[in-house]
Amino acid sequence: MIAVRPVRATLVDNYELAAAGLQAVLRPYAGRLNLVDLDTALRDPASLDVILYEPVHQTPASQEVLRRLISGSQRRAVIYSWRDRADGAAYGSFAGHLSKALPAEELVTAVEALAAGEQVISVRVPVDKGPLKAVAAAGTSDFDLTPREAEILSLVTQGLTNAEIGGRLYLSINSVKTYIRTAYRKIDVSRRAQAVAWGMEHGLAPLSDSDGQVG
Repeated sequence: MIAVRPVRATLVDNYELAAAGLQAVLRPYAGRLNLVDLDTALRDPASLDVILYEPVHQTPASQEVLRRLISGSQRRAVIYSWRDRADGAAYGSFAGHLSKALPAEELVTAVEALAAGEQVISVRVPVDKGPLKAVAAAGTSDFDLTPREAEILSLVTQGLTNAEIGGRLYLSINSVKTYIRTAYRKIDVSRRAQAVAWGMEHGLAPLSDSDGQVG
């Protein structure tokens, strides 16, 4: 019997915490999907099966990294973002679009399909607009989060810094830190990467377009 190796993927995302959170979420699926860091991917891009790409807040340097990975692997990149696909939007050279709200099992299945050459378009399950109702839909009410704590965890999951969260919600840095500390205690995490992993696992969605977009 021929052993099937795990799919090898990498993530081009300008927020380092996003990669750390995704790595933690995918740990139980190590036998199916191996998320390699960018340095490793750049040393051997031909070994990649899937390149995930978050288009929000990219820099010329990260865009050059994406070009090198695509050229070296001869693979098309896949958008992996909180932003939903606009109806009728064309993806051009992209192989597909995956929502960051996908549960881990569905994400792994989708990446496996992409590695097999399929085009995959996956958006999050529609819910009423705004992160707080998305939190309720994702079943996080058991953690007794206040609406503000849930809102801030949603922004942490998206990769925003404390300063960016404060600016978005018109809160002081100290207030943001206080909300984060109490939220961390309730979801039983101690580090930001763990909070990102928790948020991704529990389907925290971004603010609606009417409330503001990342990027």
